Amino acid sequence: MKNISFDLANLFRIYGVDTKRILEENVDLDYLYALSEQRENVVEWFEFSPDARLLQIGADYGALTGLYSRRVKEVCVLEEDPGITEIVKMRYPEADNIIYEAESLEEHAKKQAGSYDYVMMIGSLAAPYKEQIEAAKSLVKPDGCLILAVCNKFGMKYWAGCEREPVNVSRKELAALIGGEETAKWYYPMPDYKIPITIYSKSYLPKKGDLTHTITAYDYPKYIRMDVGEKYDEVCEDGEFEQYANSFLVVWKGNHGTN
Repeated sequence: MKNISFDLANLFRIYGVDTKRILEENVDLDYLYALSEQRENVVEWFEFSPDARLLQIGADYGALTGLYSRRVKEVCVLEEDPGITEIVKMRYPEADNIIYEAESLEEHAKKQAGSYDYVMMIGSLAAPYKEQIEAAKSLVKPDGCLILAVCNKFGMKYWAGCEREPVNVSRKELAALIGGEETAKWYYPMPDYKIPITIYSKSYLPKKGDLTHTITAYDYPKYIRMDVGEKYDEVCEDGEFEQYANSFLVVWKGNHGTN
């Protein structure tokens, strides 16, 4: 997503923090990704401990910061871009449990190793991937979690013609990056982790017919190369949905437990 700090700052000055009105009167995909309440669906279901310390890697214009602030005792937003940080402060002016750190992940890891109950890397994975994930892991308490979301390079929507995000990995690659498939719980937000409607997991993976009339993501091209629902029916029937889900959400436990 392009940097829209200046645009959002102007919109907040005009509308205040009425994000629903901003989206209604300013139709733009980047604004939707930054401001939609639906962004919270990706982890809204997760049972955070209310006494926890949480680290958000990358502010993402505060798309998930409000949820974190409501759910845990303390939120640390790690963001190097002051313009993006300012948007989060404008968006949640009364939140007194949010602190901000303007340093790199590597720098923060050196100072705060093992300090957080939850480390959130939702759409903020950057190269070099392995080093970034290891730094994020080092910040997790022994019984804490690293929660990471990233798009799947083999996601069905990309075969349909959507433009790939700069950071994308396959399921096999992600499993290797986190230290093995068995070290985490795997979830599959649909249509993707940005604007999720349904989240599947090992306990229930979609079957043939579940995605026949799948709602296409907002970034689908005008002319789609194939019938996405039909193709999902094929991969679901063959038991290959996990390889073609549009994105992954993994919950890695510091003690390597998955319950």
